Amino acid sequence: MPCPPSRTSTVTNTTGLFDPAKASTVAVGRSNGGKTTVTNTTGLFDPAKASTVAVGRSNGGKTTVTNKTGLFDPAKAAATAPGAVNFGQVADPRHCHRVLIVDKHGTVVHFVDFISATAYQSTSSAAKQIGHAGEGGLYAELVQDRSFDALAAATGFHASPDPRLPLDLPMLAATHRAPDVPVPPPTWDSGASFSSKGDYLKAQQDRLGAGHDPRNDIIVAWQALPGTTATLTKDQPLNDRNPVAMELRSGTGSRSGIVNFGYWGVYVQEKESYTISIYARAHEASLHGRADFDRFTVSLVSEDLDEVYASTSFDKLIGDWHEFSGDLAPNKTDTNARLAVTFEGSGSLVIDMVSLFPTENVEKGKGLMNPWPFRQDLLDALKALKPAFLRFPGGCYIEGDWMRNAFMWKDSVGPNEARPGHMNGVWGYWSTDGLGLFEYMLMVEELKTEPVWVINNGVAHGDSIAPPNVWPLVQDALDSLEFIMGPPDSKWGKLRADMGREEPWELTYMAIGNEASPALLAAALSLPALLGARRARRVVLPLPDCGKPYYLENYLIFFGALRAAYPHLRLISNCHMGGNAPTDTWDWHIYTNPQDMFNKRHEFDNSRPEKDAYIFASEYAVTDGGGWGNVIGAVSEAAFMTGLERNGEVVTLAAYVHEDKVAASATCQSPACDRIALKIVNFSSMRQVVKVALHGKAADTVAEEGQIETLHSDEPEAENSFDEPNKVAPSSSTVNGLSSKFTLKLEAWSVNILQVRLGDEPSLARSGAASARREGSVRLAVS
Repeated sequence: MPCPPSRTSTVTNTTGLFDPAKASTVAVGRSNGGKTTVTNTTGLFDPAKASTVAVGRSNGGKTTVTNKTGLFDPAKAAATAPGAVNFGQVADPRHCHRVLIVDKHGTVVHFVDFISATAYQSTSSAAKQIGHAGEGGLYAELVQDRSFDALAAATGFHASPDPRLPLDLPMLAATHRAPDVPVPPPTWDSGASFSSKGDYLKAQQDRLGAGHDPRNDIIVAWQALPGTTATLTKDQPLNDRNPVAMELRSGTGSRSGIVNFGYWGVYVQEKESYTISIYARAHEASLHGRADFDRFTVSLVSEDLDEVYASTSFDKLIGDWHEFSGDLAPNKTDTNARLAVTFEGSGSLVIDMVSLFPTENVEKGKGLMNPWPFRQDLLDALKALKPAFLRFPGGCYIEGDWMRNAFMWKDSVGPNEARPGHMNGVWGYWSTDGLGLFEYMLMVEELKTEPVWVINNGVAHGDSIAPPNVWPLVQDALDSLEFIMGPPDSKWGKLRADMGREEPWELTYMAIGNEASPALLAAALSLPALLGARRARRVVLPLPDCGKPYYLENYLIFFGALRAAYPHLRLISNCHMGGNAPTDTWDWHIYTNPQDMFNKRHEFDNSRPEKDAYIFASEYAVTDGGGWGNVIGAVSEAAFMTGLERNGEVVTLAAYVHEDKVAASATCQSPACDRIALKIVNFSSMRQVVKVALHGKAADTVAEEGQIETLHSDEPEAENSFDEPNKVAPSSSTVNGLSSKFTLKLEAWSVNILQVRLGDEPSLARSGAASARREGSVRLAVS
């Protein structure tokens, strides 16, 4: 969604690819090294020439685009020029700001737009499957490896032609991640623990670079009871998309079965209810002359298996699959419980899709195809952040270490028992894909936020798909949009409706790939002006995809297809594409140390509202020297965010900071901008006294009293933990004596948010206070 005309200029012809006099016509593509303009013909794509793409309108958008590929609906093939007047709906002016970055000669270098900086909030969320944030975290499933696919991946059974694989589960557990040791600290090959995110991430990359097989990271979450033989089997699978099951054959003991460790224990609470769902069948041999084998039991038990907290039994086993379900109400709270599936007598029990959800999730999920997916406590914590957007399903997670491990949305929809899951090779564990496209859109609704849907465009960390072979992924991307936005009588819209959502969702932002590489951009895209700007510290390029094989060619194909079918979409590239391709918005990432992050607060200064490409600052964090989330890291990140806000919409301001260790910004907190939040960061070990000056038409109406919230610590490396969750916590107090000019005391290593109220001003009231204030009634100076 673009800025309105008052804040938007038409495209300037700097690349030779666009005709600014014909904003309704755009030619997109490369030929002869990107030097020749590709004209707008009636052919949308020539698959045999994937490096040349033409997409757009001519004759007022009336020209029919020939459907040569079979992938597109010609009726939807019209598109508009990136950066031109018509991108669809006009954005709310309170939420929209474009920033022009120029070099020392006044030459335009780049344009910036922060879609997260709205009039009411600048917080954002990125859904990432790192460290079990989804699996074992937000996703409410309590059983780990519920369909035994992780075991099949860890042993190579998935790819094996063998129909059966007997397991030595203790041996597997000894060579894989321990199920009772959380991350951090990982205890892989060396048994090393890590003192910071940076150390952990570096070790992870070193292991992958040394040829480490990510399958060795898979947690072995199942162990058989003594005497029980556990065998993975492909005989008589539950369904075509769930080919592996677990066969349990009784031994000499009185009780046979298997135990699940959950995610570092199955956390159960007294007086709560949990619903078990399990698919089971008796092995054929067990049905002949084995009358003593006709039932099995599912129990919640203690770690040593001696204490039973709750159990339920099921009978009438037959040779075909049947779903059994029941409720378990534990009589004791235990953070480290186990789920046990047991049977007595001789015979063989075959099980699959062993799932345990809080009963409240099952009840709330009535009307949906699957149980309500989210842990309520963690969902409430996300709601409290009030994120302006949600980028999902992740970054590196969407790519995969290899394309074979990339997230594919079609495997993440439908009933849980028909989701095959995939290896999250980048972060070292199995994903059930229980958090799929449908669930992420549910999360968007719950958070009342803007969705940013990230797709794989044929580029993974280790390999890429050549343009002639990428068309199935293009079709997958188009199908995903039909799933999200299509009518319920369309193919993929019907699946959405079958899953419990008949009404289409809305989507404006879609990212083509994950992130970009400055080391390869110069060679791959020839952007000397942008790289020069980086050296001049005006633009910092992010990290790795644009320079990978086929990214540019594939991007052009995806951009043309998506723009043709859904002209309203704001498409996000992994870098600024320069003259090689259109750029709606490009993704900016940085991971660094506290001092560098603090210095980046000026990254987008010296800018003014203008036109052209936007920047989407979707990933930034202190990973070197920030511990697992300490004060100095948090304070430096807050300082960087003041730079985002200074260059974003809300209050027109200029921050003059004479103290190198102080950063500041201001944002409106109401539509009329009569409540302002002044955000001041002290990135110093010393207490500071700063002078604050408010200038503008409404500056003299500042109320004398305000509320300030402060987060600080005298120990820059202090961190919260489960043992000390409030070691570093915000505090609130009242500040008196405010006016257009006042002083403020800042604690060491502190983030301070001062809420200021503006009173009535007759001249503003007569001329429209809200409008005047939005257009620059207050400017902030801190010294």
